[in-house]
Amino acid sequence: MLPLAPLPCVADNVTAEKACLADLVHHCCCVDAHTPLAEVQAMFQRLSQDFFAIVHAGKVTGLCSRAAVGGLLGSRYGFALYGNSPVTTARTPRPLIYREDAPLHRIFDEALSRSGSEFFEDVVLVTPAGELVGLVPVPNLARLQLQLFGQQLRRVVEQDDELRQQNLELFQINHQLRQSQGRYKALFENNALGVALLAPSCEVVAHNRRFEQILQLDARPPASRGSLPEWLLTTECARFAEVLAALERAGATIEPTAGDFLFALPDGTTRTIELHCSWVAETGQICTFLEDVTEQRALEQQLARQEKQNMLDTLVAGVAHELNNKLTPVLGFAELLEAVAPPALRMHTQCIRRSSSEAAQIIKQLLNIARPAGTDFSLLDLTALCREAVQMLRYQLREHRCEAVLRVPPEPVWTKGDGPQLKQVLINLVLNALHAMEHTARPELTLVVETDSDGAWLRVHDIGTGIKAEHLSRIFDPFFTTKGPRGTGLGLSISASIVRQHGGEISVDSTPGAGSTFSLRLPVQAGDARSRPSESTQPAESHYDASRRSVLIVDDEEFVRQFMQELLRVSFSCRVELASDGQEAQEKLRDTSFDLIVSDVRMPRVDGLQLRRWIAEHRPELAERVIFITGHAGTMDLDSGLAHIAGTAVIRKPFTVDAIIGACRPYLVPVA
Repeated sequence: MLPLAPLPCVADNVTAEKACLADLVHHCCCVDAHTPLAEVQAMFQRLSQDFFAIVHAGKVTGLCSRAAVGGLLGSRYGFALYGNSPVTTARTPRPLIYREDAPLHRIFDEALSRSGSEFFEDVVLVTPAGELVGLVPVPNLARLQLQLFGQQLRRVVEQDDELRQQNLELFQINHQLRQSQGRYKALFENNALGVALLAPSCEVVAHNRRFEQILQLDARPPASRGSLPEWLLTTECARFAEVLAALERAGATIEPTAGDFLFALPDGTTRTIELHCSWVAETGQICTFLEDVTEQRALEQQLARQEKQNMLDTLVAGVAHELNNKLTPVLGFAELLEAVAPPALRMHTQCIRRSSSEAAQIIKQLLNIARPAGTDFSLLDLTALCREAVQMLRYQLREHRCEAVLRVPPEPVWTKGDGPQLKQVLINLVLNALHAMEHTARPELTLVVETDSDGAWLRVHDIGTGIKAEHLSRIFDPFFTTKGPRGTGLGLSISASIVRQHGGEISVDSTPGAGSTFSLRLPVQAGDARSRPSESTQPAESHYDASRRSVLIVDDEEFVRQFMQELLRVSFSCRVELASDGQEAQEKLRDTSFDLIVSDVRMPRVDGLQLRRWIAEHRPELAERVIFITGHAGTMDLDSGLAHIAGTAVIRKPFTVDAIIGACRPYLVPVA
């Protein structure tokens, strides 16, 4: 809570009508009505205030809160949707705006009788002309009202001899007392947190309605409502006792103690509830605030896991790019050596080439999982998808001593979708099946692909523990898990979302003790409907003499440049020049023409895309004579840039000799 502004010293004869409202002002922060929400959020963070007045043309028009701005910008895509919206988008619906000469009792009545979140909103004071005087927090009003109320009581005692003459005034004071009691009762009952007063024995002395809702008191018999530790899990009681002992020893000299505790509620669920406890020295009681933070803590953990996964994805993409760069000369030189090696060494070169190809395939599989999924669907073979998933999980299958049985038709079963995402769903189902069979003597996993009139079906069957009947209806709910602390409750929920995005559905059939079968139905596609690659744009007719064919190789990896230089010289008898990055290539291209430019994508100083744009602007006749080679674009921006350059081939590292020769052949006349 923000520190309260010091209250004026109110004399005994000062009434509520004579108190100065300006002395209650906490701050005078305001924002223009056209200020974007992103800037307003930054101001909230910088100034550590909870409310700003909204002004237009120098006059106050409303009030905005840190919570409302944070709620809009903190939601999914909130910053993108509302970041540039004016602050009036987050304006509170019913702000209290008073002139500085307004009667205090009217402000007390309206400000302290509000309910819900409106109760905590600051009161805005303005001049008669509507200009901002400042913002008054509700606690300041409450303190002043309490002080005034005490003065009125003392006046009643001191003026007891004037009781008959001041009967009307006494009636007014009593009326104000009833209003004050009503306001404080509203504050207690309408608090957004559960509030309770505990005796030193932890018996609940008093509580509000929100306390009943959080702990589901209506669902418990009256005899079990007495002590707060009765709702705690057994493992939490000792820690809660330590908190109470510390409060009792230190009394009101320490700040309120907060912590998360697990509560077992009457409906059978376990909820995480944050407790704030403070010692009330005057009554020897413990004031306790309760807030259910179960979903909040789960979301915080999910965000932490997502951040970790994003970092891992970035790391995998970067490592894959570097490994592909290193594998390119290994695979290329191995192929060149194999062509000229004697029989005794050919077996070794073949081993190098095969191992490099397998390493490249592993890197490709890692990238399929790590890199962001695209928005365009392509035709996929479900039978191949199953084989790839089983291949990727060979280690886990061996570790669980599980036999994987594939029952797939010999012909492809086509569907349209995102391969990495569907593979993610399949891998998640297989891993869940392995966990379910941890205590099975002879675990067996069956993957089935079949089609019928409803579409293409992919089924994953295990012989594990199965799923309890009462859990089946919630198995796809977010955060629901049967794995205890090991599970996040997100895998099946995300899988179901992915399947729905593909126009399909996912279901489960399970028998406790006998196993489970998860079935995915996806729209089936005809095999002849597959997208065919568009014919590559052929280079324009070269105007260079055939005897002077020349190639420019641009790559920041020295061994890649050397391999490409050797390969093209041997294969095409052409002149090959080298450049270590796009800037060096630009210098060569200013004075020299080339029949072909082979360029890496990710390079220091000037990358491949920037070089291609420079060529289109300064040497347009060479724009269609560029081939890109890349270990991995690494970012969605680069991938998008490659996709939008028409007529430019892209070859992924590590590539084979045949692949690079085939790409270069249309531009260079091969050796006779």
